[in-house]
Amino acid sequence: MAMESKRLALEKLYKDNFQPEEYLSTYYRNLDPEVEFFLRNLHHFFFVSNGGEKSSATTSVSEGLEKQVEREADEDEKVAKKKEKRVKEKRRVLEIGSGPVPISMISASSWSEWIVCSDFLEQNRQTIKHWLTMTAVTLAPGRHEVETWLPFFRYVAELERAESEAILLDRVRHSVRAVVPCNVLLTDPLMDNKDTACNADGHSLYDVIITTLCLEFATLTVEEYSTAVANVTRLLRPGGFLIVQGALENSHYWHNNQEFPSVVLNRAIVESALADAGCQTVDWKELARCCPQQEKPADHSAVFYCLARKI
Repeated sequence: MAMESKRLALEKLYKDNFQPEEYLSTYYRNLDPEVEFFLRNLHHFFFVSNGGEKSSATTSVSEGLEKQVEREADEDEKVAKKKEKRVKEKRRVLEIGSGPVPISMISASSWSEWIVCSDFLEQNRQTIKHWLTMTAVTLAPGRHEVETWLPFFRYVAELERAESEAILLDRVRHSVRAVVPCNVLLTDPLMDNKDTACNADGHSLYDVIITTLCLEFATLTVEEYSTAVANVTRLLRPGGFLIVQGALENSHYWHNNQEFPSVVLNRAIVESALADAGCQTVDWKELARCCPQQEKPADHSAVFYCLARKI
């Protein structure tokens, strides 16, 4: 009963006190090195390694690129583009715990045209939905949406060597097909939103799932964290990839004059949870904390990127 009371208290804390605009103005006021770390790793997975399709123990990236060039030389350019579009339409990406933040979808949209965002809080889902409906006309100078997100899109555009961040903005808005509720402590985290979350083929499992700074804050114990990882993994197809990004050694963060708790994670805890969920760790990267406490009022020692594959 004590655990259930703590769980209800945490849900009430988020529903009553989490304010998207204030959260963004604190934690995403600028493009800091920790966020660059997350964006750079997502770019490498989706854009460089093509969602893991060019990565293997025996084939180097350069070899993969050479084969790609050979294939493209044998195909008419228009046919190749149509083929790539069909492939992109079949690939399916889910983000668990999007929050009010649209940046994890930037690189994913280079690989998939079927992205589903999800979050526990209605106010976060509405923020994402509002952002998705905005156009170049409505993004007037001085608006929060411009001041916050254009530098993030510009950073990824430079990584991709794209003409402009506007191309990526349009690409994301075209690729995100739904924004749905989720609860990672349920065995079905999408809570039966399958009609909305399915792609045109009617499939409900995903090729790639991304979750950034979510699971450690949605749970209260290491055991709950492990349960959440297992629940999320159920939505992943066999052979699919789970990308977990988060904070290490973090016990809390401050927002809206409230302290929000976190499960204290280390690499062993994350990899153990993944193994228990039937996933094999493929890659792990860490970045020591770069941001001063006054800029990010949380006590993490580092941030991490973990790529795992469902066996």
